[in-house]
Amino acid sequence: MKITIVGAGAWGSALKKVLQVNGHEAVFIHRHDTAWNGGSPGDYVLLAVPCQSVRQRMESLPAPGVPVFSLIKGIEVKSHLRVTELIREVWREDRVGAISGPSLAPEVQVQSPTAVVVASEDEELAKSMQQVLHQQMFRTYRSNDLVGVELGGALKNVYALTGGICQGLRIGENGVAGLMTRCLAEMVRIAVSKGARVETLYGLSGMGDLILTAYSGASRNHQVGEALGRGRELQEILSHMSGTAEGVPTTRAVYEIVTEEKIKAPVVRELYQVLYQGKPVMDGMRDLLVRKVDEE
Repeated sequence: MKITIVGAGAWGSALKKVLQVNGHEAVFIHRHDTAWNGGSPGDYVLLAVPCQSVRQRMESLPAPGVPVFSLIKGIEVKSHLRVTELIREVWREDRVGAISGPSLAPEVQVQSPTAVVVASEDEELAKSMQQVLHQQMFRTYRSNDLVGVELGGALKNVYALTGGICQGLRIGENGVAGLMTRCLAEMVRIAVSKGARVETLYGLSGMGDLILTAYSGASRNHQVGEALGRGRELQEILSHMSGTAEGVPTTRAVYEIVTEEKIKAPVVRELYQVLYQGKPVMDGMRDLLVRKVDEE
């Protein structure tokens, strides 16, 4: 099969390697390309560009006319749409899906054992992509809860920032574990309010990805959070980063969603104030700790 990957960053490159190992032809569409290689994208398109630029990137290319899977873990700030919703809106393509899970790109590149979930509301489409990708060192599971899988991948980036902040503040492992447990509960609450299934958030794209990105120093979102915890300013941190920390803009989108829909999300509210309103990190942590006692 021929699969076109829009975006040649770390994650797109890692998926290209996976596809090639399975004998498929994988080609990149680069940043300034405005046409498909050879005039056709082939059998599938994979989107692997930063979430806040994906609309503009899609608008610069003709509609592919083939199924499209998102590798992107974010929510568009201006519309609050998931990426597959953007695909439907911009390209008028209903054959959509998402690939998500705990998968650091450098480890996928060197074929370390990895497990991801392939999601689509179309069971046959999910099965077909599962077969395209699956191999011994890159195990694929399947889900028809597209909402849950996409939101799990997006939300975990928000809470990974918090995990990094805890590391930067050196609050201790007990505190990190307790806060991450509450973050998972908050993820579930937000995702379910948007139509996700609870069990999806306890799977690879929810808890699995949260564990990885909240604790791993290789995660860009963790790196941003840790630097914040050590007292650095957000804009200075971002200006020295290579790649995108999707959790930063996604925090804004999620904050606006929970505010509009009156969803209980104290961690998101404190994180938003730290990122966008100049609240000191220690004050945000203190305000979480002094909240009134409640049922788990």
